[in-house]
Amino acid sequence: MKYNIRRWNPILISIPDIGIGMMWGSLGNVVAFFGYTFTNSAADIAKIYSLAAIVGVFTQVIVGVLSDKTQHKWGKRSPWLVFGMVGAALSVCLWPLAHSFTVFLIMTGVTCTLVNVAQCAYYTMVMEVVDADQVGYSNTLARTTSTVGGLCMGGLAGFLWNAQHPEMTFFAMAALMALSTVLIVPAILKERPENYTKSEPYRLSFDFLTNKEVMKLFIITFLFFAARTGTGQMATSLFVKNYHFSEHVVGRFAVFESSASLLFGFTAFKLIDVFNRKHIFAFSAIGLCLANVYLVFFLHEGASPWILYAWTLACGLFFIGGNICMYTVLSMVVPKSKLGEYMGLLNLFIALPQFIFSNVYGHIIDAGHATWVLPTVISCYFIAFLFTLTMKLKGPKELALEIKHD
Repeated sequence: MKYNIRRWNPILISIPDIGIGMMWGSLGNVVAFFGYTFTNSAADIAKIYSLAAIVGVFTQVIVGVLSDKTQHKWGKRSPWLVFGMVGAALSVCLWPLAHSFTVFLIMTGVTCTLVNVAQCAYYTMVMEVVDADQVGYSNTLARTTSTVGGLCMGGLAGFLWNAQHPEMTFFAMAALMALSTVLIVPAILKERPENYTKSEPYRLSFDFLTNKEVMKLFIITFLFFAARTGTGQMATSLFVKNYHFSEHVVGRFAVFESSASLLFGFTAFKLIDVFNRKHIFAFSAIGLCLANVYLVFFLHEGASPWILYAWTLACGLFFIGGNICMYTVLSMVVPKSKLGEYMGLLNLFIALPQFIFSNVYGHIIDAGHATWVLPTVISCYFIAFLFTLTMKLKGPKELALEIKHD
């Protein structure tokens, strides 16, 4: 009986990521929708995204250390995950009480901090409640359910959102965030102390600066998220405020993008095992570049929403391919003894461009130069494509031989 329960663990542990995915999915739609009820400045809205990015860098490092030392009847990670997500859900319920943009900014900052508390513990827990041969499967499922969370958020933003009664959307969002966690952890899924990861003292090191392939990966990652910030987090500022599409149109972006990501996710692990990661990475970068070139030619005020939906679908397919490659390539080019350290650095190169470029795009849009956003996005993806071509990565046959030799 115990064996059968453990077989279900990868599926069970993936469910809480629905709530986490919902929160991050909301930044590009309902968070911006509600923020614009207090301000007309894209730069103000960008402050929400930059705050969300920067709190993630510090919160996850701190919680990672604290959870390693936690002693609770539920285990090390479960308390942080449960209290973080329940606290975040309760804070979302309070959003309608905001009476100014400053108050709303503080509220979303608190929510993002609590979600990061939960997320840090969750990412570690994913690998600790399953058998060793289920870790890859569990991570794949977790990424898929996170996309399901984004899909749910797109449904709420695209069909339920009502600016006169935002509490309807926020309460529904909060309920899904909390229930996707508390119904699983610790109600059904228990931690397994024998699988706890051993923490080692962190030592500041700049060894990564001398590793050419690692630096290329970090630069590509930075460029990917610098570009994505312009059309993801800033979607409401760009498409609603400047091209005058409805909030519901932009809200449905998440539905199309998440559907594309799910479609790719079901085959991603097979594709990555068949093709060289470099080729998938390059294909993703140039695909994103061309998708945004298409948008430059066909986007104009009064254009059919299906032009945007087709673009979103394409971006969802290409971006998930590149995102998966970031993590798989990292494991190929860093010392195995320092994977955790380099994973933290990769997170820095994901958060930093969102912090910087959300503010850059916000000021560009406020200055009346919204048409500069897409060319900037295209340039970032194209430079990322050029960097991927210079990478030197082993192909699937070489990796198979290496594993066999080990």
